[in-house]
Amino acid sequence: MSSTLIIGATGLLGSEMAKASARNGDSLHVLVRPATAGNEERMRPLRNLGATVHVGDLDDYDSLVRAVGKVDRVISSVHVGSASEMTLVRAIKDAGVSRYVPSAGFGLDFAAAAPGSIEPLDIKRAVFDAVRQADLPYTVIYTNGFFSTWVATLGDLTRFGSTSLPPDEVTLYGDGNVPATFVSEKDIAAVTMRALEDPGAVRREIRIAQNKITQSEMIELWRKVSGRSPGIKHMNADELEALIAAVPGLALLRAFWIRGETALETATPEAGALYPELRFESIDSAFVEMAAGGGPTV
Repeated sequence: MSSTLIIGATGLLGSEMAKASARNGDSLHVLVRPATAGNEERMRPLRNLGATVHVGDLDDYDSLVRAVGKVDRVISSVHVGSASEMTLVRAIKDAGVSRYVPSAGFGLDFAAAAPGSIEPLDIKRAVFDAVRQADLPYTVIYTNGFFSTWVATLGDLTRFGSTSLPPDEVTLYGDGNVPATFVSEKDIAAVTMRALEDPGAVRREIRIAQNKITQSEMIELWRKVSGRSPGIKHMNADELEALIAAVPGLALLRAFWIRGETALETATPEAGALYPELRFESIDSAFVEMAAGGGPTV
């Protein structure tokens, strides 16, 4: 039985990783911060999975070494803005594991996204550079757009978290005809578990490029499935650049809907081609669930 440590297991992606690991029959371990460990509501789902809980912090080297030293494999699903992963890289190097999936990959393929244009992506690049420099047995998985972030907002990042359903008004960026790719968090976890069992995925990058669709097509699909007709505001590329200058974190909108960086073909092997036995949730089915009152699929 493999033992797997999930870091960030109370988040949207991390919780799916924990469930997938438990279904896989792993000995499941999770690292949580002291404040989270005392929150019974957040901890209950992990305890129900039979997880062994380690209390620590990504800035606390000793706590990381203790937790990492108990497992074979480590998956980090922490948000890039929540904490640095550099200390974790050092702890994994010193403790030794058979596989490490850094959070650096959960986003755009570095081969497609231009350096220097998105600050969070540059932070991820720095972590990945450190992982390679340490010669760790990594697997990096590029996910492009998460369903819960992009599909649930009809591609308008400024609407994230505003409602449990796609918004009644949405901004259409550029001409609305640039394709992007999207995947559910559940499917990201499934790809991760499959890659962890694949000896050929050691020191390898994998991209998930499923559900290719333009923003206009996504909005029209939601209309068809739900019967709702969201209002449309148009924003051209120059207007978007002005918005990004004021709110740099929105540079992802440029990558998705102006440059089309999530749909560019790269030399990075695609998960669906590597693992044809996997079946990926469609945007259509996610919209059906949302329209039925289930909210975003996570």
